[in-house]
Amino acid sequence: MGKCNVWKIGSLCFGLMFLGMLACQRPFLKTSTLPTIPGATYVGDKTCLDCHEDVVSAFKNTAHGKIADFEVIGKKGCESCHGPGSLHAEEGDVSKILSFKNLSPSEASSICLRCHKQDSELMDWWGSMHAKTGVGCTSCHEIHKKKAIVITHRSPAEPQRASVSKVSLKAPEPELCFKCHRDIQARVNYPSHHPVKEGKMKCSDCHNVHSGVVNGLKTEERLNDLCFNCHSDKQGPFTFEHEPVVEDCTICHEPHGTVANNLLKVNEPFLCLQCHHVHFQINHHEDVAMTAALRCTQCHPQIHGGDYPSVTTPGGGDSLMR
Repeated sequence: MGKCNVWKIGSLCFGLMFLGMLACQRPFLKTSTLPTIPGATYVGDKTCLDCHEDVVSAFKNTAHGKIADFEVIGKKGCESCHGPGSLHAEEGDVSKILSFKNLSPSEASSICLRCHKQDSELMDWWGSMHAKTGVGCTSCHEIHKKKAIVITHRSPAEPQRASVSKVSLKAPEPELCFKCHRDIQARVNYPSHHPVKEGKMKCSDCHNVHSGVVNGLKTEERLNDLCFNCHSDKQGPFTFEHEPVVEDCTICHEPHGTVANNLLKVNEPFLCLQCHHVHFQINHHEDVAMTAALRCTQCHPQIHGGDYPSVTTPGGGDSLMR
């Protein structure tokens, strides 16, 4: 086969790959189309006041309303988000204004991102799982809402706690997240769980809901690096490492909650036996057999890593981390 034919075949394959990428992206591009109002012109907030006095007055107390230079294409106030209002003011037709109640989540988000796309947490919004599953900015945020004092239950010792919704959320965390993530809500109520329902942690402590990272986690590196922000004692470095600790914490742990202790996916020794063989001493020593049948950590407490071949005492017996 001549060099010319090889070059042609290579170019053809590259072209087909490029066209395939465009075809896959076409639905994605449609979701981020900015809605418009053909034939409408800007009229200013005073016109909006004629019918929406209560909304305009309340808007002044919101985060957006307090920004002096809040504007889009030189137009401040209502029309910076809702579009030019001349046709809506003249005809009273709600279809002649960008009413967020009538917009799809992607259309509503495209309006918000005209300003918020410069935010580092929102730059990859269209790649996030929320955006891909039809969730938009207004699914969680209520723009006209003043910062609200929200009463939340924290613990039996402190049954009620007042908190402020700083980002105009429709409900406080984690209640807002649980409206969709019912499976996670169930796990948070399992015997072993992170202190979310106690009010000591929030979903957003670990998740960036606007991110395109897998599972929206607040890490650009390994998942373990997120866990080590709080569990630094498990990070090491250790002379003798446990491979799952280096690779992925979720090999052994389910972070949202489990029935097993310490957020383990399965109780000991069954979790350990998925990777490690049974000690030969179990067949010869009854005391070893009884201990091993209960918990491997009876003899191997430093399962996240240690500085000795045996994680019990220097010069001891076999180790789970060999």
